[in-house]
Amino acid sequence: MMFFNFAILLAGAGFAAAQSISELSSQCQSALINTAASSEAACLNPSGLISLALTSSNTSSIIPGVNTWLSGLCSQSACSNSTLQDVITNITSGCSTDLSSLGLSTSNVTDLISSVEAYYPTARQIICLKDTSTSTLCVPEILTNIQSATTTLSLDNIISLAAKLMSGQSTGIPSSAICTDCTQAAFTVLSQGLPQVASTVQSAVSSECGTNSTDGQMPSDVEKSATNSSTTTTSGAIAVSFGSLHMRAVIVVAVSAVFAILA
Repeated sequence: MMFFNFAILLAGAGFAAAQSISELSSQCQSALINTAASSEAACLNPSGLISLALTSSNTSSIIPGVNTWLSGLCSQSACSNSTLQDVITNITSGCSTDLSSLGLSTSNVTDLISSVEAYYPTARQIICLKDTSTSTLCVPEILTNIQSATTTLSLDNIISLAAKLMSGQSTGIPSSAICTDCTQAAFTVLSQGLPQVASTVQSAVSSECGTNSTDGQMPSDVEKSATNSSTTTTSGAIAVSFGSLHMRAVIVVAVSAVFAILA
């Protein structure tokens, strides 16, 4: 359930907003390009985010792009607090006007940085959970379940699902698609890392997926695949050059990737 929410909000809300912005400011484009090209930001796998942002909105499934991005992110060393601070500061400073147009406030960056630093380790562990029986990361696996039960998860369809999710409407997705060992593992990791957050969603997860999903046990067929070490430098900076539409998509996805877990 929380995997579904994360992926849907990331792709849907991000791209829906991207399609509604006529142009990014030149200052914001520069901030994004500099951040994505920085070796320091490699822990967020920006090249994988860019690949995801360039997915055809009408027909192609986002699942391969999500898998590519997360596979790269989870194999990278974790972002240090210094890196998170730099990324957030650079984007909120360079894109303050653009973010405001998306309804995202940048007035209290210090609190935002503190929140991201607190949530990031647990969020990273959750999105890097892997089903060992299939050697597949849990997020793309659950998205595949949803796609099999509904329709191709193209960006357009994801946007529609995101709109329903955020407005409280039924998405028509069966519990069997999202109530897996991955969901139980995600709740267990959440309860260990952020117990106060877990307590707020326990009732909903238990209601949707049964009491076993919130029993605090780690299923034997799910493992934490995230690389544990952290670093502030990684070789291999990337060069970025896009048209305005693609740049809009990339900036929103990049911002969503940092903040989606706080939504």
